[in-house]
Amino acid sequence: MIENKSPPRDYRQEVTNDIIRLLEEGAAPWQKPWEGSGGLPMNATTGKPYRGGNVISLMIAGIRNGYTDPRWMTFNQMDKAGWRFKGKQHHTGKIEYFETKLAKNQEEEDDPRYYALRRVFLLYNAEQVEGVPPLVTATRDPWQVCEDGENMLKQSGADIRHGGGRAFYNRASDHIQLPEKQCFISAPAYYGTAAHELIHWTGNEKRLNRETLNKSRGFDRADDFYSREELIAEIGSMMLAVERGIPHDPSQHAAYVASWIKALKNDKNEIFRAASAASDAVDWVLQRQKDKATEPPPDTPTRSAFRSAAALHR
Repeated sequence: MIENKSPPRDYRQEVTNDIIRLLEEGAAPWQKPWEGSGGLPMNATTGKPYRGGNVISLMIAGIRNGYTDPRWMTFNQMDKAGWRFKGKQHHTGKIEYFETKLAKNQEEEDDPRYYALRRVFLLYNAEQVEGVPPLVTATRDPWQVCEDGENMLKQSGADIRHGGGRAFYNRASDHIQLPEKQCFISAPAYYGTAAHELIHWTGNEKRLNRETLNKSRGFDRADDFYSREELIAEIGSMMLAVERGIPHDPSQHAAYVASWIKALKNDKNEIFRAASAASDAVDWVLQRQKDKATEPPPDTPTRSAFRSAAALHR
């Protein structure tokens, strides 16, 4: 007797189908403002943020279930922390995890072979669980938003110029062009737009050398590389906006929805590539900001200067 078994569930296809449906409804994670969110999805026990396609997958789960808490956990993590379910609960989120494994009989080889083991974990949101500490979020007033946005741009080191009526990144001259600040409806709108162009800027060959940027024809919506690069910039600017507390306004980029839907229907892996590239771009900007923030001001004596001054008094 032959059993009719259901085919295994395809995690990436399910996430892609969800994204396509949300795009058609105008409700994909990067198509909506995120000022009121608690932040990007993170592990509830370690505090580490999720990356790449897992961010999108968990944001979708949050949208579907109406969660405002960005913290997620496995059953084992919840149990180890001593927390308990609020009544009967089912998993509401999923992530994929790749672990590098040594191939069989490779222990003594000079050039051993490895393979990637892919696993899918079932997750529960903090709002499904009792005992989780309250979520602490920082409230930022408009002045703080402006200060944080200005620091983000300054510390990136990007060449930012003002003038004209369009916002764009010029790959040839490697500069970001923005309209004058007074042309925007608000300061947060200015920094949100700047964040989008800053993600494009990270793709230059001098930095992350992103294929979708460097092979695109620029401003041609029929160009596959260009539409894919715009998808990366939209996801990346949304992530950066949430990280830095800058309101995310996606309205000006609605023209790319049809090309995004086409790309996702053609390849279930596209959203994961885009989200991974967006995460890399955000990491690059945040690390640059962190490095610049820890540098001493130009007029601050360095340790070697102090040693030299001390030597003069011996």
